[in-house]
Amino acid sequence: MPCDPSMKYNTLWITRSKDRAAFTIVEIMVACGMLAITAAAAIGTLIRMNNNAALARLQTGASTVAQERIDHILEDEPFDVLKSQIPDVLEVGTKTIGTPSNPTIPIYTDPITNQVIVYGWMTSTVSKTTLAYGPWTVEVRSAEVVVGYQFRGKPYSVRMCTVRSPDI
Repeated sequence: MPCDPSMKYNTLWITRSKDRAAFTIVEIMVACGMLAITAAAAIGTLIRMNNNAALARLQTGASTVAQERIDHILEDEPFDVLKSQIPDVLEVGTKTIGTPSNPTIPIYTDPITNQVIVYGWMTSTVSKTTLAYGPWTVEVRSAEVVVGYQFRGKPYSVRMCTVRSPDI
């Protein structure tokens, strides 16, 4: 007489001893410990990712402020040294807006509350360089813009440079 496969499995369940039917307390403790370690690692990773995202947002904001200043330096007209037409942003020297102790430039504004969360400061330095170009000399202006800010007690900065020649 052929054996019914379902009966074969049922007999295995019936013959299994009752003291082997559950997990031991040691197995449960090991499993809980492994879950706790995994959860702690996952939470630590998520916190680090959130911190990196905040730093990236702040660097983007500071880069935007510096790039606006660079664009202003490159676009302000007229710039003609021979006619003494030099815009204020191209005057030789250092200009500072805000300071580390009194930051005034908005770096990051919360999009929900529209409140400025991080302020920074900017320093732009313009220097004059005279270059020989064949029989002529050309006076160009080199500009360096540094935007600084603090986040969680640490200072950060973004630095951009450009060179501007006269319009003629």
